[in-house]
Parts: sequence; structure tokens; C-alpha cells
Amino acid sequence: MPVKEVSNKKSAPLEKDVQKKIVEYLKNNGFSVDVITKGLYGSNGIADIIACKHGRYFAFEVKRRPGMKTSPLQAAWLDEKHKHGAIAKCVGSVEEVAEIVNWFDKGGNR
Repeated sequence: MPVKEVSNKKSAPLEKDVQKKIVEYLKNNGFSVDVITKGLYGSNGIADIIACKHGRYFAFEVKRRPGMKTSPLQAAWLDEKHKHGAIAKCVGSVEEVAEIVNWFDKGGNR
């Protein structure tokens, strides 16, 4: 019987698990948070998470691994929101979101 090779690599967490942790982080840090489900409001490309704090609009498209990219529709949606003053980013972890939030809390501007 052949010996099966065991990989020490951790598999990437599921996108829904990353998203859940990000939502929890945002809520614990005073944000109003909405999780957008596919097709909601009839807008293709809409970000996964919409959040607001102190009158500032945040939109996060969640990807489960570094290097994963947004679709052209998602990129266009994020770009449109950014043009109108939102902080609109593709993120892959709670740490990325925390970095963005900390930058904003310290007076960052888009």
C-alpha cells in the first residue's frame, strides 16, 4: 500500500469565515455594519461588507487569500465609491481591516 504524503500547509480559511471575523471586529469597534448578500439591491459587484462610523462610509470586498483579485464589476463598484469619498477596499483579513480602521482613526483621509 502506498504511503500518503501529509502536507504541513494550512488550507486558507473560507471566505465566509474571514467575513464573519471582519464583521465581528467592526461591530466591536463601533461600526454600523451590513453584510451584503448576492443580488441585494440589484447592484452587481457590490462589496461584501458596508460599514459606517462617524459619518464615514466603508466598503470591503472580502477575498479569502492574498493575491485573489476582484472581478471587473467589483473593482468598478469599489472605484466608484472611492471617487465619492468612501474608503472602499479589497481585503483578505481582519488585520488588513484593522490597519485601514487605525489609519482612519488617526486622521487618514482616503
